[in-house]
Amino acid sequence: MIEIYTDGSCWPNPSAIGGWSFVAFENGREIHTGSGKADTFTSSNRMEQTAMLRALLWLGDRPAVLHSDSRYVVDGLNLWSAKWQRNGWTRKDKATKKICDVMNADLWQVMVIARQRQHEVRWIKGHAGHIGNERADGLAEAARMGATA
Repeated sequence: MIEIYTDGSCWPNPSAIGGWSFVAFENGREIHTGSGKADTFTSSNRMEQTAMLRALLWLGDRPAVLHSDSRYVVDGLNLWSAKWQRNGWTRKDKATKKICDVMNADLWQVMVIARQRQHEVRWIKGHAGHIGNERADGLAEAARMGATA
């Protein structure tokens, strides 16, 4: 089974400086990494989403468990995206109670298509010493600073 860890980086948040990465492991051995830098104004959430999307695209049909330290990404894929899709990528704003567009809908829509195999997506606590998460974090930071894997 393939396990993938994703992470995004943006500082300050939001800004024009962001990076994303994913690290794939099979049987405990690192088999692939991917990373990149944002070339437009971005946010931490967009970088977290980009990391997950790039991992899903790399993965294709292979079964996997994907890990993210972003509740936004994990809950978006596991809990919210089906309802957003049914509602035409709109949601009710909690503060105003008005219908508004889903933030980052362009990325959510592609992620939903890329996840058609229904890979398992799990939340993992960030900066807690987990080797896959720490590796993805380091690669996202390096990408933000200009390096790519």
